Amino acid sequence: MTGKVKALARDYGTGYMAWYFTVWTSSAFMIYGAIKFGNVDVMTMIAKVDGWTGYDISSKVDPTLGTIGVTVVANEMLEPLRLPFVIMTTKPVVEFFYPKRY
Repeated sequence: MTGKVKALARDYGTGYMAWYFTVWTSSAFMIYGAIKFGNVDVMTMIAKVDGWTGYDISSKVDPTLGTIGVTVVANEMLEPLRLPFVIMTTKPVVEFFYPKRY
């Protein structure tokens, strides 16, 4: 898979990176919105992880930063789904926004 990613970066350059960044940030905003509007209690989730690991992080974390942290972790867990999607859609998206002129 990494060879194909390198080939996409070489062939499509800025268009590939812009598309990947767009998909990454879109999924992050959707996860954050789902947490906020779904009334997910992030501090309870962090306290549960504290129970498994033996740490006491939940008492030291601000709820807003905890929500952002859980959002980033969940977004990174989506990478095995996001990367194949980006690989499959890079060529049509880049050619739509940057049509060849020859």
